[in-house]
Amino acid sequence: MLDTNMVYLAVSKRWIKDFVFEDEDIVGRSHYDIFPEIGDDWKEKNQLCLKGAIDICDEAPFYRKDGSIQWIYWDVRPWYNAEGEIGGLLMHTGDITEQKERELEKKRAESILNDTSEIARISTWEINLSTQELLWNKMAYEIYEVADDFRPTVDAALEFFKYDEDRQAAKVAIQNAIDYGSAVDMDVEMLTAKGNSIWAKITGKVESLSGVPTRFYGILQDVSNIRLTEQRLNRAYTELEAIFNSKSTAIITTDKDGIINRFNKGAEKLLGYTADEIVGLEKPDIYLLKEERDKFENDITLLFRGDSFIADAQYNYRNENINDTRQWTFRRKDGSMFSTLTSITAINSSEGINDGFISVVTDISKIKDVKNELRKKNDLLNFAERLSLIGHWQWNTVLDRVQWSENLYTIFELEESVTELQFDTYFNFVHPEDKDLVAEYFKKSANDKKFYSFIHKIITVNGVVKTIHLVGKAIANKKGEIFEMFGTCQDVTESKEEELKLIRAKEELEIVAQKLAYQNKQLADFTHITSHNLRAPVANLNSLMEIYKLSDDDEERLDIFSKFDTVIDRLTLTLNTLIEALKTKISDAQEELESVDLNEIFEDTIQTLSGSILTSGAVIKGDFRELSTITYNRIYMDSIFLNLIGNAIKYKAKDRAPEIIVKSKVKNGRNIITFKDNGLGIDLERHGHKLFGLNKVFHRHPDAKGVGLFLTKTQVEAMGGTITATSEVNVGTTFTIIF
Repeated sequence: MLDTNMVYLAVSKRWIKDFVFEDEDIVGRSHYDIFPEIGDDWKEKNQLCLKGAIDICDEAPFYRKDGSIQWIYWDVRPWYNAEGEIGGLLMHTGDITEQKERELEKKRAESILNDTSEIARISTWEINLSTQELLWNKMAYEIYEVADDFRPTVDAALEFFKYDEDRQAAKVAIQNAIDYGSAVDMDVEMLTAKGNSIWAKITGKVESLSGVPTRFYGILQDVSNIRLTEQRLNRAYTELEAIFNSKSTAIITTDKDGIINRFNKGAEKLLGYTADEIVGLEKPDIYLLKEERDKFENDITLLFRGDSFIADAQYNYRNENINDTRQWTFRRKDGSMFSTLTSITAINSSEGINDGFISVVTDISKIKDVKNELRKKNDLLNFAERLSLIGHWQWNTVLDRVQWSENLYTIFELEESVTELQFDTYFNFVHPEDKDLVAEYFKKSANDKKFYSFIHKIITVNGVVKTIHLVGKAIANKKGEIFEMFGTCQDVTESKEEELKLIRAKEELEIVAQKLAYQNKQLADFTHITSHNLRAPVANLNSLMEIYKLSDDDEERLDIFSKFDTVIDRLTLTLNTLIEALKTKISDAQEELESVDLNEIFEDTIQTLSGSILTSGAVIKGDFRELSTITYNRIYMDSIFLNLIGNAIKYKAKDRAPEIIVKSKVKNGRNIITFKDNGLGIDLERHGHKLFGLNKVFHRHPDAKGVGLFLTKTQVEAMGGTITATSEVNVGTTFTIIF
């Protein structure tokens, strides 16, 4: 009994015993002090009862402060004073923990029994011998594949037997069990109601009352899988026997003492001995070379015992679980030698003891001859590559594994001991000026399923700048997905230097011509003058260029090249007369600048990503109090916000909703925006060097394309800014943009 402040006025002895308060004074103390484990939900119910409600519960767990669970029932209702006002609460409870634990234990036992029955596909059955009524459990209906409303009888059950002789044998067994009390144990093949063939094991016995049989019961188990396994084992044994008896493969086995006990037809053909000459009489020493046998024994001993075997003369390597494959030289009966690849495996008994060895022998003498021939041709190929400054490469784009030829290592001045090659191995050599070019070419090749040859610069291991020419081919699967690229890489540094002046002159001329054409559009007064004065020298240069391209004579090409000076001088004179009158206008990203409201950009991004936000439950906050507007290219800013917030949602952690904070500030006179999330994070030690690379992904996400960060970095740097990242795996990532 409690007052309106939930203070005890009275308490029964049973209450004290149930809740183990024999050594404490309860009256006068708060109910919530006595039970600090009571939660807010129960406190709310108490307050409702103090307003006139009645709270009754048949059973519920009460989690005590010591970690134990006490099952109780209760009846809580208000009591009234003489004036009819609520004076407090009356609580009646009962401890039903022991009863509840028995119920839970029973349910667990029943669950285990049911699970066992389902896993082993075991059903129970029972025949009432007085009424001949047959009862099945649920599993029997599944085994027989009958409907739930099927009513089984003894005769109907026997009709599922596939063969009549099994049906008759079952009837005899049942009658013998009834007459003599013998047990039934038989395996039969049956056809289910759906026509599926299964094997079933049926066991049963009779129960008698006062010597009179009253009940015949037992189990039925679907043993189809066991039968199928036996059949597979028999088939495997037959196949192994067929392999052993094959003439194309040599198989030799020994017993625990090293005596040959099996010598198949393939071994007879390979070594020239008959099985009668070998089995039970000889050891493998008859066809092995002593030095190779000694090396094998030494290698195996070192493998299992290390250096300690030297001090232990009793060690027997034959007791180890050996599995060794290596090349051996065998000696035939006629004395001739040949090379083999032999796998030697220990044969263990059922007790795990080494009972001998089995050797599978393959004649590789012809393969070695072919390999030697290939090695010679490969040496010639390497020599040819060195003369032409060419190397070849192969790239598995799925596994990102790369193979280089010997001369390609030479071109890049890389040690051949570096064998773990990837695309980034090559890309890291690309000259900084050409990285975007190379990335674009490979992206185009991947999109078009075609490799485009191109030329770019590299910086070798020793810091030497070289120009290389890549030629290759892309291989796609049936789905049109690129899985391999291969080709050649040629060092064209010298030839490129010879043509460099011509290329630069042509490029400069094209740039001048483009600017001049643009200026002509701006100033109509100069159209005719520009057209007249530039057409002739430009046409002259183009003609010289065509002649230069068509000429194969070096002396003639040098003579043509010298004529460029005269033509360019005349063109320069013409341009100088116009340069004071023309105002060059060069369009760039800086011309698209405007005052961008970061709050507006943030809200637009939230609306764009509203579907992803709802699906992921993301919480996104923006804080632009310190810096709310910035002069920038609005299209770029929209893209930056969309990529970084979208990535934070896409790569969210599985066990928590995304939390994303976008904040702007001004530090050291620089405008800064940070994008912070609590997602999967990135292993920067492993992936940091390629974080902003094109087509680089760091998580197994179906939508990951590796373009967003590359585009964001490009846009930030185009406006003269920088972007960096800090990250911790499974904690989150922060991107910082300094404008």
